Amino acid sequence: MKLKFIITGIVFFIYHISFSQNIRHLDPPNWWVGMKDSSLQLLIHGEKISEYHVTINYPGVSVYQISKVENPNYLFVDLIIKDDTKPGMMNLEFSADKKYFVQSYELKQREKRKMDYGLDQSDFIYLLMPDRFSNGDTTNDVNYSMRDTLHNRKVLTDRHGGDLKGIINHLDYIKNLGATAVWCTPLLENDQPSWSYHGYAATDNYKIDARIGTNELYKQYAEKSHALGLKVVMDIVHNHVGLEHWFIRDLPMHDWINQWDEFTRTNYRTFTLMDNYASEFDKERMSNGWFDKHMPDLNQRNKFLAKYIIQNNIWWIEFLHVDGFRLDTY
Repeated sequence: MKLKFIITGIVFFIYHISFSQNIRHLDPPNWWVGMKDSSLQLLIHGEKISEYHVTINYPGVSVYQISKVENPNYLFVDLIIKDDTKPGMMNLEFSADKKYFVQSYELKQREKRKMDYGLDQSDFIYLLMPDRFSNGDTTNDVNYSMRDTLHNRKVLTDRHGGDLKGIINHLDYIKNLGATAVWCTPLLENDQPSWSYHGYAATDNYKIDARIGTNELYKQYAEKSHALGLKVVMDIVHNHVGLEHWFIRDLPMHDWINQWDEFTRTNYRTFTLMDNYASEFDKERMSNGWFDKHMPDLNQRNKFLAKYIIQNNIWWIEFLHVDGFRLDTY
C-alpha cells in the first residue's frame, strides 16, 4: 500500500512537471499586494495554452476575466487583488479535459522607499552607456547562449564589456563629480544578432542582459546609488523592441505591432505630430513606421499591449525603486 502511494506520487509529479513546461513566459513575473490599482493582467505564453481554463484559490484574489486572442499560444488573465490580501505564493491551476497542472505565482509585500520619487531642475544627471563605461566583471563579456558573441573594444559596433559591476565600482567617482542622478541607457536583454551593445532593441522586458549583469545586481546598483544620495533614472522604450523579442517571434495577435505590406521605416519627423498642417501621410509614417528593420514598431492602440507596457513600468518602479524614467521613444 505504501509502495503504491509512492509510485502514484511520482507519476503525479512527472505529470505535473511535464505540463508546467507548457508555460514559456508569464509576465509580470510577480506582483505586490497593497497596490492602489487592484487589477492585474497576466500574460501567459505557452504551447496551445488557450486550451486551458485558469482558476485561483487564494484569499483576496479572484479571476475577473480570461481573454483568448488570435494566437492559441496566449492567454490574458485579469485578476482582482483586494486591499487586505496577504503576500505569499498562490497557485494558478490550469485544466483542460484530463490535463491539469499548477503554476506558482508570488505576491510580494511592497517595500517602503527611503527616497522620494522624481527629479527636478536642481538635479545634475550623469549619462552613461553601460557597455562602454567600465568592465567590472570580465566573466560575462561573452555569452555563447546569446546571438551576438562579438567582443572587441577596437570595433565600434561590437560589445566592449562594460557592465553593472563596473558602474557600481565607480559610483563614488560619479558622486564626487557633483552628479545627483545617474541615467544608464537601457540594460534590458538585447539578444539580437548584432549591434546589441546599445540596448535599445529589447528581447525581454523583465530581464537584465546577462552580459550586463542580473536583475538582482541591478537592484544592488540602485540600493548603493540611493545610499550615496544618487537618484536612479531608467531608460525605457515604448515605441519598439528587438526583432528577436519572444513576443515578436510568436505574435499574440496581428495588431500587436504596426504592420505594412513591405518594410516601412519611420520618417523621424517628430514635429509632424504637433503640426496642424502636416500631411496624414507624414504623420502615419512618423507614428507607425519601424525605427529600423530589426526594431518592429509596437502598436499601443492594442489594449493588451498597452496594459503590458504600463504594468512593466510599474513592476520596475516597485522592484528597483527607480526615481524616474527617461522615455526614449513612444
